[in-house]
Amino acid sequence: MKRWNFRKADWKHFCLLTGESVERLLPPDTPDIERAYQDFCERLLSAAKQCIPAGPRKNYVPCWDKECETLYRSFIQAPVGTASARAALSLLSRLQQKKQGRWQEVVNSIGFSHSSCNTWRTINKLTGKSERSSRVCPVSVNSIASQLVKNGTHTTSDREPTRLVNKELSDLQKIPTPEGHSIFEPFRPAELAAALRRLKPGKSPGLDSIFPEFILHPGSALKSFVLQLPQFLHAPTQNSKHLEKSASSCDP
Repeated sequence: MKRWNFRKADWKHFCLLTGESVERLLPPDTPDIERAYQDFCERLLSAAKQCIPAGPRKNYVPCWDKECETLYRSFIQAPVGTASARAALSLLSRLQQKKQGRWQEVVNSIGFSHSSCNTWRTINKLTGKSERSSRVCPVSVNSIASQLVKNGTHTTSDREPTRLVNKELSDLQKIPTPEGHSIFEPFRPAELAAALRRLKPGKSPGLDSIFPEFILHPGSALKSFVLQLPQFLHAPTQNSKHLEKSASSCDP
């Protein structure tokens, strides 16, 4: 999985690129909705490659930024004496300032509203409390594998639950839905904004490799496209076929 350094991301340029790429996206009402969503993901990843640094640096210095790089080059090029000493002091002062800002950011981020694990990990580091000692699992790997094989093996071939599920799905598809039902209403911008507020950064992506940070920094054009996409992704024909496949593959 590719690693992204979101702390160094240029989100303004990212919003600009994603807004420009929306005009070249396939329309959400295209018959091949999977291809439209794949094109949407490819555009996001393409913009991310241009605006977000990827991967760890070999020689990492905490809080090092472009200004520190400029000060370091001036220190290397300065003649030995007062000029080099002044450049060194400027570089150390800049690093100290960045470290102080990082410290304040870490302290202000301590809270239990999003992730208590990260909060307790930070508190333990600040207080010097050692982490919990590793415990040896009393169950062997072979025992776990053997139990998984047993759980996936069914002694009976009763297909009655599958038939019941298929019958319920068939009955649900035959029920007419009124035209004024809320399920046919398009998503509103307020609903999208509420969903983005509940989206937590720092989480792992799905199979499409789209991180939450990509969705948390959209432009206005990208927001309008995202508002149209869900109603076609959850179209009744596509959804019913997916449910039928899931029901036919389920075991008692």
